[in-house]
Amino acid sequence: MKPIRYRFSPNVSPNKIALIKLIDRALLFLMPKPAYQPQVPVKTITITQFAHIGDLILLMPALKKLKILTNYKINLVVSSQNFSIASKLKFIDKIEIADAPYFLRGKKGTYFQFIGQLKKIKTDLIFDVRGDLRNNLFIKLFTRHKLFVGYNVAGGDALLNLVLPYPHGRHITGLVDPLFDYLQLPQINFSVCWHEKDVPFEVIDDHLFPEDFMVVHLGAGEQSRRWGMHNFAKTIKSLAETIPVYVLGTAQDADAGQLKLLNSIPNVTVCIGRYSILQSIYILKKSSVFLGLDSGFSHIAAMLKKKVFVLFSGTANKDVWRPYNFYDNQITFIKRNVPCDCGTGCGKLICADNICMTLISPPEVINLIKIYLSKKASVINNG
Repeated sequence: MKPIRYRFSPNVSPNKIALIKLIDRALLFLMPKPAYQPQVPVKTITITQFAHIGDLILLMPALKKLKILTNYKINLVVSSQNFSIASKLKFIDKIEIADAPYFLRGKKGTYFQFIGQLKKIKTDLIFDVRGDLRNNLFIKLFTRHKLFVGYNVAGGDALLNLVLPYPHGRHITGLVDPLFDYLQLPQINFSVCWHEKDVPFEVIDDHLFPEDFMVVHLGAGEQSRRWGMHNFAKTIKSLAETIPVYVLGTAQDADAGQLKLLNSIPNVTVCIGRYSILQSIYILKKSSVFLGLDSGFSHIAAMLKKKVFVLFSGTANKDVWRPYNFYDNQITFIKRNVPCDCGTGCGKLICADNICMTLISPPEVINLIKIYLSKKASVINNG
């Protein structure tokens, strides 16, 4: 057996890593792999993505490719928090819900409920993109499948019928490539098959949008990736002197005082907490420029092929987790390299210092966006 090349975030403690490796050795002793894995006829493929909205968005082009290239029935398992988007994907045959408690944000889920949801899943081949011991264990024990395919980089090698080679260091959209290789499917560049109309949305017909405007999204899933309302307010106020600004986010992204401040800025429309996620995507679809954090909405903006300015924290590896770009200069990263990002992202969810974000200044962000808007206006005027 080849030695396992593990992949852990720097914030995972040595004790936890040692425990996972110990569990792996125990599982390999108790569940030795057969020398020969019989071929399994596959008609239905189920892909599990228990994690967050950004993970789902980055997976969507690969799912579309899989549907285009094959006659397989393609099922997708997501959390209930991502169901509204996933249920609108035209290239998925069936959507199922499984709420892994260890991935849920702002919502309490139970393992009893999670197991019950997994027991409803029946498929020929099931593929998990995460390579997580917890995912591998629950999928192995509680779903009905003929072939379990996935990764062993965070534990659970013995639980898999087939271990795929993990694409270390590559962009996260490449996580499905080894599955394509196993199925003997050609690799297609996302730009060939992906269209911005593939991103689900819900039309807002009671609001007249300006011909040209930008969207600023305030939210991020973790505290360590946030920028601070005082920074956003300064930035929005200055940008609104040049272009109408629509501000998006959840009700948790701004308190009453902050909403009052944003509403007082001329040429700004505050949509925080007013619209569903699908309606918010529609607003983004109508816009021309986007400013946001390392969050799901930055990935959505990129998939809509908008010009994106993203304030990228030091918690994640930019080369792996950046929004996918479809054309040159589509994504502008505003990022500070700090010693504590470990070169690959520190992985922290909460950070008292947060210097990778606090070192980003509003004037820097304003200047970059205004230069872009000026060049864009010049091209239009000279066109």
